[in-house]
Amino acid sequence: MLKSDLVNNTNSNSDEINYTSLPTVLSRLKLSIRPQKPSAGVQPRPLSLLERISRKTIRPSVRSVIPNGATIRQQFHDLLNEPISTQHQRHFRKYFAGDISTKTFTIDEFDRLFQVTSVLSKRILIIFNLKQAYDNNSVSGADVIRIARLLWVSPMSIKAFILFKLFDGHDKETISIDDIRSFYEYYLSEFKFFKDENRFNEVVEIFLQGFFPSNNENQQRQELNFDQFYQILQQNPSVFKSLYLISIPDQDKEDDEEINYFQRWRMYIKNNANRIAFLILYILSLIALIIYVIIDRVVIIPNQSVWQVFARIGGILIDYNYALAIILMLKQTMTIIRRLYYFRLFIPVDDHIDAHRLVGTVLCVSAIVHSLGYVIHFATHLDGHSWFVLMFTTTAELGWVHYSAPITGVILWLLLIVMIICSLQCIRQRSGCYQLFRYTHYLFWPIFILLVIHAQNFWKWSIGPMTLFCLEKVYLLKRHLPQYGRTRLISVRIEDDHVLSLIIERPVNFNFHVGEYINICLPNISQNEWHPFTICSGPEQDILRLTIMKKQNWTKKIYQHFSSQLPKSTNEILVTENSTTTLSLLSNEITFTANQKDAVACIEGPFSTCTSYIFDCEHVVLIGGGIGVTPYISALESLIHQLRQQRCTCFQCGAVNYTQSALRPRKLKKVDFIWINRDIDNFLWFQKLLEEFEVEQEAYLTATSQEQQARYLDIHIYCTLIRSNEQAMLGNLPYDLVANMYEVMQHQDIHTNLKTRTHVGRPPWKLLFAKFKAEHRTTNVFFTGNRIMANEIKQRCDEHGFPFQHEPYF
Repeated sequence: MLKSDLVNNTNSNSDEINYTSLPTVLSRLKLSIRPQKPSAGVQPRPLSLLERISRKTIRPSVRSVIPNGATIRQQFHDLLNEPISTQHQRHFRKYFAGDISTKTFTIDEFDRLFQVTSVLSKRILIIFNLKQAYDNNSVSGADVIRIARLLWVSPMSIKAFILFKLFDGHDKETISIDDIRSFYEYYLSEFKFFKDENRFNEVVEIFLQGFFPSNNENQQRQELNFDQFYQILQQNPSVFKSLYLISIPDQDKEDDEEINYFQRWRMYIKNNANRIAFLILYILSLIALIIYVIIDRVVIIPNQSVWQVFARIGGILIDYNYALAIILMLKQTMTIIRRLYYFRLFIPVDDHIDAHRLVGTVLCVSAIVHSLGYVIHFATHLDGHSWFVLMFTTTAELGWVHYSAPITGVILWLLLIVMIICSLQCIRQRSGCYQLFRYTHYLFWPIFILLVIHAQNFWKWSIGPMTLFCLEKVYLLKRHLPQYGRTRLISVRIEDDHVLSLIIERPVNFNFHVGEYINICLPNISQNEWHPFTICSGPEQDILRLTIMKKQNWTKKIYQHFSSQLPKSTNEILVTENSTTTLSLLSNEITFTANQKDAVACIEGPFSTCTSYIFDCEHVVLIGGGIGVTPYISALESLIHQLRQQRCTCFQCGAVNYTQSALRPRKLKKVDFIWINRDIDNFLWFQKLLEEFEVEQEAYLTATSQEQQARYLDIHIYCTLIRSNEQAMLGNLPYDLVANMYEVMQHQDIHTNLKTRTHVGRPPWKLLFAKFKAEHRTTNVFFTGNRIMANEIKQRCDEHGFPFQHEPYF
């Protein structure tokens, strides 16, 4: 494969050739065979011929030096003009999907080929003496191949020279502070990583301090030649490794192992055994009901038409699926099942919402079969009446109450059509349509009443589920009591342009577990409107925190309501020589008193999700996409609280230690936290928590012995605003260079100020999951995010045998 060849070529050319003279070799040899002072009474051994020669010919050693800029420039031009071998031509035909030597490319097409920005493409073409091609907006295919080959096979010294020339925009053979600053002003502005100009200037200044250090007199060097530049790169290995990005982008797809159809099905069945078992049980129950109706209507009750049998099959399936649909949405019952380990082990309670959708679909199909059966039966058995009379009057004498089945059936169909249409995902997720979905779902009450009137056996199927449903609703009336649900907002914090956090006073008797969610209502903003959100705070805290993203519905309304009330603090005073100015600073937090109307809040719950049993696993991988990270923040809050509880401090010396006997019994041993965002600023939502965990974990590792040390949390942060280094290569070089230098200088990440590095591009799932498989005996994967990413992660889980839980957004 081209990918492997690329790696081999890069590695083979990465080492420089050191020219060492014979005197240098003999000097080193002299040091290694220097005669030792003989002990008393011991005759020294005679010198060998090689030792006698070395003593006569050795001169002071000469240090090998790296080739200077002129030598590297000559090597660059020689390599650029070197004929392309047949083997390389074959590789590039495969890489570019054909022979491009006779084609021409515009600058935009050139940018896409090498995954570079307009700033980089211009400077690259100038480095390769193709400025005229840039001016003409036309690059020949032969030049593209020459550039690709040099980027691919060049040794590290030439890669460093290319980087040097990227900064040297005026071809002065030196680079200055202003050269690098102006380059990054153009380059980083295209990525919009740093929206704050002050932050941008701070990052660039730190980067410049790494390349232009101050001398003993605190004077900063202003210019660098290539030799000085290359020496600085070599002194910082993490910065030096950025040179590997000076190559061609990786366009190969991941080489997945060939897994045949049978193996995929076997792995899927193994990881989803309880789901498949319940699906089979459900299908068998439907078949059993169909067989029962056929026997009852054909054998026991004769003289039934075929269409009446079909109608009766549809009718009994409606009874069964209506009752089942109610059971699947009993939230308190599902919460109880989740909290019982052995129940949730066999019952796929995490799929109850998907199961509800499936049952609802079968109910709709059953209603169609039931209705068509009677429509066709009436059309073929008029018995002296018109079809219209049989369909819309009580003449047919069908139904439990006053033969009203035809009339109630028509009304039921109208209500069912409205409910089904408003439940479709394309309608439910449209702007402002959530309430339409919510209110039309209340039609199940009139549907229930009409079904009782419509069919004489329906009440037998529904009495149990509806009794449980009513009991749950009565139980949830506690939300109006101050001890359970009626509470107040302590504060509202505007995190950024799209996200806000609600800090809520926790009611006295309100208990919840990690990862659970609540329904919340803010009566002063929208009365009787309840929405589900995951609790971000840990169960050990005295407050409830909800982090909410603004969308085109109720969330947008509350965001606009609170952001318009942000107070201005005027406590910062700027003093100048001639005047004193008071600066009005916009605060991002609103605090409430108990008697404010906006502070009133009602909560209902808690209700459980699959995240609630994280602590029952040995190793968990928590994957959050954007705001989907909120369920796992609660788990991290709880984990850091448990660590702090086991911390003990010596009263005499102040030394910190941890109670190992309390930590060992816990089943959860390791957490891998993966957070994926497109916007780099989104990582600031929970930056403080992640910083606290890093500090606490560092203190724990320092305080415990080498044998007892074990990391509880590994953080993996990915920003998908730009492509990964493997996919972009040269296009990511300036960013990777400044990020690595910032990490060297500040010992923290350039974006989050964490010790954990922020990676660019999508996570390499194949490598990550292979690592988890090798390091841990059992692994459970939890994910909250979009369906596309969920399908990709689930496929990897099936390949490695990891249980996978996908939690919907709340």
